[in-house]
Amino acid sequence: MNLDTSSFIKNLIAGTIDYLKEINFDLGLKHEKKLESVLMSELNKDFELQRKTPTQIINTFLNEDLELNIRLTPNDLGEQALDQIILWGISKAKHLDGK
Repeated sequence: MNLDTSSFIKNLIAGTIDYLKEINFDLGLKHEKKLESVLMSELNKDFELQRKTPTQIINTFLNEDLELNIRLTPNDLGEQALDQIILWGISKAKHLDGK
């Protein structure tokens, strides 16, 4: 992958935190660490084994763990995270196309 997974996850979390602040929800450190763990668990897998997009992972976490009834889109996570989600998608498609 042409994307630094650690940086990618940090941007995804930062975008999630910023979005949640906009709706007056504070993501505590415990939940932030859990979200980081969930994202790492999925995004560190080989592309063939990844079953969810970054946004699906975040939405599952927000709705199941935090019991929030919201659906984020990549645009909701900010420009930096959006750019990296696009790069992730392109990288995954190229990788899978070459198999």
